[in-house]
Amino acid sequence: MMACNRPLGASHTGRGSMDGSDKIGTVYYFGDPMCSWCWGLKPVLEQVDREYPELRRVTVMGGLRAEPPQPMSDEQAARIQHAWLRIERSTGQAFNHELWRRCRPLATTLPACRAVVTARLIDTTREWPYMVGMFKAYFTEARDPSRRETHLDVAAANGFDRDQFAAAMESPASEEALRNDLLTTQRYGITGFPSVVLELNGQNYLISPGYQPIDGIRRAINSVYQAAGVDFTRPENGLYS
Repeated sequence: MMACNRPLGASHTGRGSMDGSDKIGTVYYFGDPMCSWCWGLKPVLEQVDREYPELRRVTVMGGLRAEPPQPMSDEQAARIQHAWLRIERSTGQAFNHELWRRCRPLATTLPACRAVVTARLIDTTREWPYMVGMFKAYFTEARDPSRRETHLDVAAANGFDRDQFAAAMESPASEEALRNDLLTTQRYGITGFPSVVLELNGQNYLISPGYQPIDGIRRAINSVYQAAGVDFTRPENGLYS
């Protein structure tokens, strides 16, 4: 899908993931550590990082399911299991289906989202590695992503102090950070995950409403660049992929 040429109705979130001195725009990635299609998009998003170093990336927790903290119903669990099979075929990302025999995660994704924003609060450079750790815990290691123990294990694996992380996760600051992410998602009008928005020259463009492979996102970014007169377009023949 080509870039949407209508600006999205949101302002800058006010934070960035890296020094912006040499950046010309910002990629806002709206996702959730329990979103299966977000796991599918992970290698594509990292390819965008490599191909477009002039863009900073900001990760925003979207809150895929803000439901009561109770286990998934049988119907919901079955629906997600079937989705994993489809996403596995579409994206090539591996899923460990043993999870559904080992545990039943909570229906809500908010505890997992809060764990990610906690990593950001402690060390912004480790937010994405932590997000990836949560993806892997759920989708490839068959671990319950809604459990505090999983959040702390992923934190320790990424060099965080377990006790510090546990305290930070329960702090008002982490609650506020998650609330701000959810509000940002609403302001941008995002209703599905993953979604990717490119902010360039004060305008916001939806370049990936859901999963798409790198060539589709590359075409969308190039389209925005061309319209803005930015001479940073990348070949669309897969040279960099």
